Amino acid sequence: MDYKEMNQATIIKEKYKNLKLPRKKSSDEILNWIEDRYDAYKINFSEYIRDNRVRFKFILMNWINDCEIEKFCDEILELVIYKIPKNKKTEIYFLGNEDSNKLDYYYLLFEKKTQLFSVDQHIIFEEVFLYGGITEKDKKEDSLKYLDYLTNIDFFYNYIEKI
Repeated sequence: MDYKEMNQATIIKEKYKNLKLPRKKSSDEILNWIEDRYDAYKINFSEYIRDNRVRFKFILMNWINDCEIEKFCDEILELVIYKIPKNKKTEIYFLGNEDSNKLDYYYLLFEKKTQLFSVDQHIIFEEVFLYGGITEKDKKEDSLKYLDYLTNIDFFYNYIEKI
């Protein structure tokens, strides 16, 4: 079958069919990795919400619209909020964006039970998403999560090549 006859999903799956994908990580593994990789530190909800009330409502609306709505609604949020500071280790994430250069930090919100997260920096978002891994079940069942994971791999590596 030639690429002209394939749809985008088939092309992505074919392109990465031999790639060994990382296993699905636990929330604690992801959170430990975030702390180490970005020198992130936890802050309490009251500190975050003071200046981010509207943003938080927007994030919740996006999470509620996520495909895991049943899981989300059945459980109480177990939210972890991080501040990622601008320092030698993280300065690369603050380059190339005039708004980001004015900031000394990013917020990263992570819901432990669903592993939904939000951060206002696209490279950090991709890194956290890809580090989180994918289940064998999703791969075997050729699920939308599997396609989403492959699409993010494709986006991330094509983006990095252009830098």
